[in-house]
Amino acid sequence: MKNNLLVKTALLFLTTVLILSGCGKTAAKPDNAAVNAAPVSEEPQVQAEVSVPDPVAEVQAPVALSGDELQEFTELFDTPGYNGFLEEPFKSPEDINWDAVLRNGAGITAQDYGEEEVRDFLEAAGQKKFYGDLFVIRRNDLADYIRQHTGADLMPGKDTLTWTYVGAHDSFYTEHWAGEYIAYRCVSGVKEGDRYTLRFELSDSSPGIDPRSHRGVFADRILTLRNSGDHYIVESNAICWDDHADPEQTFDVELPQFDGQVRFITYEEYNGETTILLVRDGKRLTELSTYVWGDQLAYLKKVAAVGFFDFNADGMKDIAVIGDSDLGRRALLYEAVAGDYVFNSFADLDAAKMAELGADFTIDSLKAALLGSHGEGAYGSWQEAYAQIAKVYRISNNMFLYDLIQADGDDVPELVVDYPGYGTSLFTYENGSARCLMNHWPYGAGGNAGYSYLPGTGVYYNGNADYAGAVYYEYYMSKRDAGELGTDYWVKHINFNDFDGDGEPSEEELLASREYVGSAEYHNETGREMTPDEVKAAVDLYDSYEMRPLSGAMDYDSLLAQLGV
Repeated sequence: MKNNLLVKTALLFLTTVLILSGCGKTAAKPDNAAVNAAPVSEEPQVQAEVSVPDPVAEVQAPVALSGDELQEFTELFDTPGYNGFLEEPFKSPEDINWDAVLRNGAGITAQDYGEEEVRDFLEAAGQKKFYGDLFVIRRNDLADYIRQHTGADLMPGKDTLTWTYVGAHDSFYTEHWAGEYIAYRCVSGVKEGDRYTLRFELSDSSPGIDPRSHRGVFADRILTLRNSGDHYIVESNAICWDDHADPEQTFDVELPQFDGQVRFITYEEYNGETTILLVRDGKRLTELSTYVWGDQLAYLKKVAAVGFFDFNADGMKDIAVIGDSDLGRRALLYEAVAGDYVFNSFADLDAAKMAELGADFTIDSLKAALLGSHGEGAYGSWQEAYAQIAKVYRISNNMFLYDLIQADGDDVPELVVDYPGYGTSLFTYENGSARCLMNHWPYGAGGNAGYSYLPGTGVYYNGNADYAGAVYYEYYMSKRDAGELGTDYWVKHINFNDFDGDGEPSEEELLASREYVGSAEYHNETGREMTPDEVKAAVDLYDSYEMRPLSGAMDYDSLLAQLGV
């Protein structure tokens, strides 16, 4: 009898692994050289937690779910109350992104709100009107929902959610644009007592996506949960990021701008395109576009090599990817940036550009061509750092113009890199590296005429018109401890008779506004408590200073002459 129990348990264990171990993982690779080697090993990234029973003790073995049970879970997670838990990964309930779970209301939105409550929300949100449907969740209802589905009191702080909290009603508010949520299908699973491990895949009926790829953000999910009797308590949700990955170019890498390892995942070609995803701690960090420039739509179809090194002198490691497309072999460069985007597409180098650089299509050769004799490491002067920045910008596009300005009055000037009529970048020099204060900030369209600075003050300015100037915005910005420039104050000028108070001009309002004097709203983003009069006084002081355009004034050779390098 005991031997039969062991045999049956072993078979169930093997069945469980076969059902749930589709999330694979390949070996780590070097962080600064070409990556071409095959993976060293493969091991399941996510699998059901099962235990082999003691031959003496009576143990409940894991049981594969029936087709009816899988359908029940499919239907359950097609409801607003559960669907949101499949959107983003989490390793424990404490790790849940509640904005993702609540995106479609989670089935707990209130309907008993009146006009006064709506007005209070609009005032708290700084809005004049709605642009979507209003979702309202009572704080007590949210606390109950979280407790029911996590088994713990994990109520997020009032400022943690992106929803607007209004204390007078003890409720959260957001605008929602009508749309169907993503549908999933439970395709396999096991239960062990009251605990379930389930595999979900995107349903082909999900709107606006191509679930047939089943990779990246569309990959299968492995969800673990417990049956509490009245509700299911979620424990974790793991996305099978490595599914359909190219094992030769999928690996872990250490990048100095992040704590811990980053997983670099190259997916096999799908519909003529190879996609690249970066994942950290089980969560999507960013995606790298493999689009290549040409007279026809084309992407990389196969990645041949990947390298990581700092080519723009900012102390963060950038990425170089070499691969093949329908337009030939290409080297794509991605610059590391501070903020949410993490990496931006920077340059697309074809055979002609590589020959101009004196490089062949290998990481070592490309790295040597981009960095020259300096190599990697800190730059001894702002002149050297700025020369390196100008060098790589010129490689990406020869239309850039440059300038050296004294924006904050210290001994180190700032470097302006301007693509006239399109976008501006701004750099300063700190601790042996360049720091990007503006990364390709666009202008020249949409009412944005460009950027300015107030010499010696460290203050930057932008004016932006909407509705042909009927509404005009002014922004006053300065440097933060990290990242790009941040807004200190902004002003909204209303240059029309806003009869309905919605902040947007109608045709009738514009016709009635020919002799309108105008009004202005003053806003403070400094974090300091200030009255509207104090904010206006600060803005008036800035307006009294000299203002110069933040634009390019010299070509590449003239800049190098001024830098003396």
